[in-house]
Amino acid sequence: MNFLAPAYLLALAAVAVPILIHIFTRRRVPEVPWGSIRFLRPADRRSMARINIRRLLLLALRIAGIALVALALARPVVRGSLASLFPAGGSRAVCILLDRSYSMGVETDGGTAFDRARARIEPLLAELSGGDRVAVVLFDTAAEVVYDGERDAGAILAALAGASVSWRGTDLGAAVAFGRSALDRSQRETRELYVLSDFQRSGLGAARAARESNERPVRAILLPIQAADPANAAIEEVSTPRAALHRGETAEIKIVLRNAAPDREARFPIEVEASGRRVMEKEIAIRPGGTAVETAVIRADRSGWIEGVVRKRADRLAADDARYFTLRVREKANVLLVSDGGGFYLEQALSPAGGEGDVALATRGSRELVSADLDRADAVVLGPGRGLERRDVELLRRFVAAGGTALVLVLPEHAGAVERLSRAALSIEFADMPQGYFTIARPERPPGFLAPFGEEDLSALARLRFRRAAFVRGAKPSDVLLSFSTGNPFVWKERLGGGAVVFACIDPRPEAGELVLSPFFLPLVQQIVLAAGAGGAPGDGVLVGEPIIFAGGARGEIAARMPDGSEWRSAPDPGAGAAGIAVPPAREPGFVTITVGAQVEAIVAVNPDCRRESDLSYLAADEAADSLGLEHRTAVGEGSDLPAAVRAAREGKEIALPLLLAAIAVLAAELAVAQRSREEAGESRVG
Repeated sequence: MNFLAPAYLLALAAVAVPILIHIFTRRRVPEVPWGSIRFLRPADRRSMARINIRRLLLLALRIAGIALVALALARPVVRGSLASLFPAGGSRAVCILLDRSYSMGVETDGGTAFDRARARIEPLLAELSGGDRVAVVLFDTAAEVVYDGERDAGAILAALAGASVSWRGTDLGAAVAFGRSALDRSQRETRELYVLSDFQRSGLGAARAARESNERPVRAILLPIQAADPANAAIEEVSTPRAALHRGETAEIKIVLRNAAPDREARFPIEVEASGRRVMEKEIAIRPGGTAVETAVIRADRSGWIEGVVRKRADRLAADDARYFTLRVREKANVLLVSDGGGFYLEQALSPAGGEGDVALATRGSRELVSADLDRADAVVLGPGRGLERRDVELLRRFVAAGGTALVLVLPEHAGAVERLSRAALSIEFADMPQGYFTIARPERPPGFLAPFGEEDLSALARLRFRRAAFVRGAKPSDVLLSFSTGNPFVWKERLGGGAVVFACIDPRPEAGELVLSPFFLPLVQQIVLAAGAGGAPGDGVLVGEPIIFAGGARGEIAARMPDGSEWRSAPDPGAGAAGIAVPPAREPGFVTITVGAQVEAIVAVNPDCRRESDLSYLAADEAADSLGLEHRTAVGEGSDLPAAVRAAREGKEIALPLLLAAIAVLAAELAVAQRSREEAGESRVG
């Protein structure tokens, strides 16, 4: 016999209470010799003996009643032949949890782990009775009930026949909580929870260990399905620039690969394709338990969307052998110039008259700026004018944080905007030098936006003279791209959310110096604007099962083609502008193509979360049960006799209710004996 709540055995100490009461309430009457009493002593002795026996009987009944109540609270369980003396608990409530996360797709000698797990359900169903209520749940990071009703083995197996592994990870804690909740809704006394899983360590993640606080226990039977050799290598991440490219630019994509095997090196080839063309092929070697980072360079030779995929040689777990990415290439960059006058040369630099440049320019006055202007822009340039109001600076900050680019000319009218947009504590001084000049210091390592400049160009740029400029202190040295000969920053860039702000101490009026009328002004301004988004926060698309937010506006019917070929359509929603429109999650990896009307507006890469389960790190069933709060459990390995193990797990029977009924009967008998004693005592006094 064992106990489900052994702490209540401490209540057995309460049996001392009636014993102490019995001891301290015994009456001791002094003897007084009296001649005639000798004739009554024999009868008195017989009466006292009967009273003492009754008192001992009452004491025994009280002790037994208290002890039985304490034992019932401790919930004893009997096993073996003794269990057959107690009636069975009737039909059961049963919940079967079947793990379908992508790690269950690992190939083994007997098929995939998922196929092996599904095969174990048939003998499990044979151990259930016709009156049992059965719920079958497929789970990964979510749970799906595929059967709920009286046991019907044929219907259950048919419901599972078309099931397959998903592209999601595992959340064991949520699955067990879901199963317990389903059992809690049942009124049946006996409840059983079956968990068929590989018990990935990462699946515990935010495990909510649901300790048994309910009155009725759940008998848990864990059936681990694990690969004998868990070695695996995975493409863990492919990162691309968030900012759109422009035709003719190149982009670097970062590929992170991991070898989960703790004791052997992994060697395999990888290849990178972009829009159907192979751009890289390489043999990779990764030390045991290590990672490798590779870089592929892709040239944007045409506008539109580039759909790319990184593949490695297939191994036993196929879900992490390929990863998708996208790049957007614009024909021209949409640049918004905010200026109130004095920006003629700046406007010509951004969009030369009659030129075939890379910039499509729009202009707005500082008091005309609205959020719709920013929705259509890739970059914003703050030129000469009256300066932005505080609310407009906040609009600009949100635009940059969402992935946009801003070029802010450090002019007196923009001093407040510079201070609010910068992360540093800046001190700005505006100086004129009519009798002298200062220059730009030639950098030892030219920043990326000066890539089109040759050595002679850089030397000529350093000889240009400035007669008016802003002298800034407080910018972080790591942010500074170019400096004046005085050491003060000339151009510096700061990251803000997903975008970037470039601050340039340029006054676009000829009286400020020689730069504006030099041949370097146009390429310098354009390169600063076009290159500012490079090196931004990387993007890795969305994960399978995550909603896709399309923020491109709703000028017509919105449609999305999913990786599995299905389509989703939505009518235009003008009120959705700021928050975007939620496209349903994709159920498998690939590309989601979003169109508005007949125009392709976005292509989104969808991938599984390969950082969760690709290491195939398994928990022992008992360790998993402890973490999940499953106290009354049995683990049944694949080599064990499942029907016999299930019957053995059910062998013990809880006898708390019979003990409680016995305690009530004993206490009732105690009340009857006590009442009889009081009646006899009353009769004797009357006599």
